[in-house]
Amino acid sequence: MLKKGIVLLGILAGLFSVGAVQAEELPNLFRGVRPLGMGGAFITLSNDENAMFYNPAGLNDVSGFGGVGLINPLGEISKNSDKLYKDLKDLDTNDEAAVTDFLSKMVGEHQHIRVAALPNVYMHNFAIGVLGQGTLDMEIRNRANPVAIADIKLDYGLLVSGAYSFFDQRLQIGATGKYIQRDGINHVYTVQEIAANNFDPLHQREKKSDFAFDLGAKYNFKNMLKPSLAVVVQNITDLDFKELGKIPQEVNVGASINPDFWILKTTLAVEVDDVTKNAEVDQDLAKRVHLGAEIRFPMILSLRAGLNGGYPTAGVGLNFWLLRIDAATYAEEIGAYAGQRSDRRYVVQASLGF
Repeated sequence: MLKKGIVLLGILAGLFSVGAVQAEELPNLFRGVRPLGMGGAFITLSNDENAMFYNPAGLNDVSGFGGVGLINPLGEISKNSDKLYKDLKDLDTNDEAAVTDFLSKMVGEHQHIRVAALPNVYMHNFAIGVLGQGTLDMEIRNRANPVAIADIKLDYGLLVSGAYSFFDQRLQIGATGKYIQRDGINHVYTVQEIAANNFDPLHQREKKSDFAFDLGAKYNFKNMLKPSLAVVVQNITDLDFKELGKIPQEVNVGASINPDFWILKTTLAVEVDDVTKNAEVDQDLAKRVHLGAEIRFPMILSLRAGLNGGYPTAGVGLNFWLLRIDAATYAEEIGAYAGQRSDRRYVVQASLGF
């Protein structure tokens, strides 16, 4: 009979898992709640702290002092992980048959949990942020002889961005430098390992670090629809964490229109990421296409919607000056091509600052 502590530890070890090892999710460093609600189509907007991860040229659109994010915890969970938590509460881990049945039900279900914080300061043409992020996934494979494919990512580091404009702010350019340390596990756990008396899920732990930078450009046209074009080269020289995964250099392109309707400011955007297909997980173009929209009401409310690789997204933002709340739902393609296998996720962030 499996000991209760070992089983729970094994399950938790699985929770720090699978993203880069088994699933075909395109690699990334950090994705903000606002861009996720817009289907990921954000490089032509990027006028807040998310510019450090999407397009630093967008900082030129920030008017004066943008803001300070002092405390801004972010939490994200997949639909399957919410179900896992509810089932785990009722699990009798001293009953081997119950544990076996529990694991069998989990086979083929992708689990995803993310927590993050990004203390930051952003303003016209400048931003600096400190990233702390843990990405935890799990997937149990092989119903007859289950294995937990484990990949925990704990990322922390510093990002600094700057921007400048030419031709009356029509042409904007920007750059971001980022130094990231990754602490994590990339391992396939067998039942025999989990059941062993000396099981230590942290035994496979590794630490790696790397530096990379982004270069972005954006051109704003001056007419009624206010169209914009953008191109960004991200992760120049690659963010390579060896056994803990690589976020490759990629080229992203996008276009948007930004018309005003009465008191409403709007953005309709399209974006294609990794157009050179440097990510090695697959070559599917549809997974790289993002469509997004945002409607910004005066003062408090913003509404967002989009398509991320063909899957619908939605989001909302509430700004109460010192407190800002953003929430979104989106689906990530974890199969080899768009439409094969999605993982629906929910994310919320509360930001305290000014």
